[in-house]
Amino acid sequence: MNLIDQTYWVWDVEDQEISCDNRFLNQFELTDSEFLTPLHFWESLIDPKDYTLFLREIKDLLRNPDKSSFSIKTGFKCQADEFKCAEITGELHNPKRIAGEIKLHSQMPFEDDSYLIKLIMDHLPHSIFFKDKQSRFLRINKTCAKKFGLNNPEEAIGKTDFDIFEDEHAQAALDDEKKILKTGKPIIDKEEKEVFSDDKSVRWTSTSKFPMYNSEGEIIGTFGITKDITKNKKQQDELNETIDIISHQNSRFQNFAHIVSHNLRNHAGNITMILSLIETADSEQEMEDFMEYLATASDRLNETIQDLNNIVDAQYNTNLEFKPLNLFKNLKDVKDILSSEIMIHNVKFKESVPEELEIEYNPAYLESILLNLISNAIKYSHPDRKPEVEISANQNGEETILTISDNGIGLDLDKYGDDLFGMYKTFHSNKNSKGIGLYITKNQVESLGGRIKVDSKPGKGTSFTIYFGS
Repeated sequence: MNLIDQTYWVWDVEDQEISCDNRFLNQFELTDSEFLTPLHFWESLIDPKDYTLFLREIKDLLRNPDKSSFSIKTGFKCQADEFKCAEITGELHNPKRIAGEIKLHSQMPFEDDSYLIKLIMDHLPHSIFFKDKQSRFLRINKTCAKKFGLNNPEEAIGKTDFDIFEDEHAQAALDDEKKILKTGKPIIDKEEKEVFSDDKSVRWTSTSKFPMYNSEGEIIGTFGITKDITKNKKQQDELNETIDIISHQNSRFQNFAHIVSHNLRNHAGNITMILSLIETADSEQEMEDFMEYLATASDRLNETIQDLNNIVDAQYNTNLEFKPLNLFKNLKDVKDILSSEIMIHNVKFKESVPEELEIEYNPAYLESILLNLISNAIKYSHPDRKPEVEISANQNGEETILTISDNGIGLDLDKYGDDLFGMYKTFHSNKNSKGIGLYITKNQVESLGGRIKVDSKPGKGTSFTIYFGS
């Protein structure tokens, strides 16, 4: 920093006159100091933000008998628009006269920290703030003032977040700042939801806050920077929504693939079994009975294919088709599909399902769920006793509860409970086990807002309870 110019000045306090070198004044577009009042003289030269400090020094010099001189640094702007740093000194020569010196120094703007700070405060597109220990604003930058709806940053001085935001965010910010004041530890990149109290508008921000120390190393407040991430947050929410939709669609396609492979396999197996029985029929009456079974199986297969067609038609919609379905009738239809298995294994059913009970559900999903649970009850029957399946249903408020229990081989839930509904998980040596039925059943029930519970004991049997979503 180089000294480029200097001059002396004299202020006659009694006559309110000031004297200074006219050559010096010309570079600041000022005329002869004789035509200027002292206050106008200094106001024309000194950086406005330092003018109050200068006047305070003058008053202190005149009123405080222990003070005989002062010195301040400020900025001057010459007509060539060159940045210059000024050092003003003054001494009280008598109660009526102050004399001093002005020294001008030439320097590049980046050599002055205050200039660099001004650049940051005026141009950074993120909010910068400084607060005292009571979380009152001491200073904010232009971006922050614009966000707060203020005409200039000075309007924020003395305000708190409670003057700007809704209480929830203001209280959270206050709590964070109290923690910083207590621990001295900063908070970095905290995602915050700012709700403004005037228009209830919402912004998402990423905020970092730090302790502010004085020259003695004492914490005297906090300062920080806030970046507006509302646009990024919106894009992330849209991305998450898209991922959810894709995940939901994948789940539905997975369910569809299972229904095709698993449910049609039941139909095909039933028809194949009936055809085998027809070949071994011993009488015309037995033949007629088997043909009736075959016709029923054919009708059920057509119904399933129609339901699958409806699912295909709905795949590009966000919602599956729901219909009012009679639970008693759907159970009967599923037993028709499994008629050959029921007949071969001589399964005994005990049912307590109201004939008028209806639920709003997807037809294909309901058939798949009932097929899986009832066919499992038959598939895993106990070798030492005839299979019995007990089915009950009731309405609990808006929730329909269905329970399907059997007296089969059961399962050790302490050992296998965590994996029971896992994909490709099998727990018995049954060669027809694929380990996908219960996985899909749980997926279907939960995807439509319901839940499924299981109770099982080895050698005793298993009970599945489905709570259909309202």
